[in-house]
Amino acid sequence: MLPIVTQATARAQLLRHLTETLRALPAELSLALWHPDLPKARMHDGVTLFGSPFDDDDADGDEGGDIGRSAVFDIRYWVVGTTPDTSGVYLDMVMRVWSDRGWTTRTSRDSPPLHGVAHSPDGCGFSIWQSINGYLSMSGTTATFIVDPNPKAPFPDRIDHSAGEL
Repeated sequence: MLPIVTQATARAQLLRHLTETLRALPAELSLALWHPDLPKARMHDGVTLFGSPFDDDDADGDEGGDIGRSAVFDIRYWVVGTTPDTSGVYLDMVMRVWSDRGWTTRTSRDSPPLHGVAHSPDGCGFSIWQSINGYLSMSGTTATFIVDPNPKAPFPDRIDHSAGEL
């Protein structure tokens, strides 16, 4: 099936879902690429993952070979404001937010470290992970999109609970 959204639309949709999830949680939480308690554990600022190399129309070797290919964008944030003692409670809250939105959800473990996933009806995927040390991280993946020629603005390094209106 061919992707039906543009790169800009898919990324904006993912950012909106992450921000709305955060807003449904207690105000002391934020999402950040770094965690103040884990200074050496910085998350990447997002990555574009391309579809099969066999769908590459770049057979002639032009430099714009990724333009028009199908891809998804993935990013992971630390959930700042949780502690190892409270991370299980917050993980459950996130799963409840996603379930209340009607998203398909499942958890993969009943004892720490915990992990849950969700899929929104618009094709985005999400996960919440409890690290072996008890810290939480949340990731999001866009719906499939067609890569366009214009680079998009990067995702924010930090999303605060009081982020601007969407």
